Amino acid sequence: MPLSSKHKKALGKWMDAHGVTKTCEACGSNSGWNLHESLVAGLELDLKKKKASPSSAGFFVLVCKNCQFVRLFAAAPILGKDAHD
Repeated sequence: MPLSSKHKKALGKWMDAHGVTKTCEACGSNSGWNLHESLVAGLELDLKKKKASPSSAGFFVLVCKNCQFVRLFAAAPILGKDAHD
């Protein structure tokens, strides 16, 4: 599902409110970030059972424009209960 402008604004507002730096932790660049156009989910792995299942966690993905370092931010705390809207 593509991110809506409401989701993008919520992320920006949350980042500002929490003092998230715009500097890349990996390369020190201030060239900015590309926001992946949808939330991304991972897999939960049970190594003993050799089983993978979809995770209910969704993440915003930001990619450094200079070095391609990836930042993940949990969507649910940022978007609240309406994380899927």
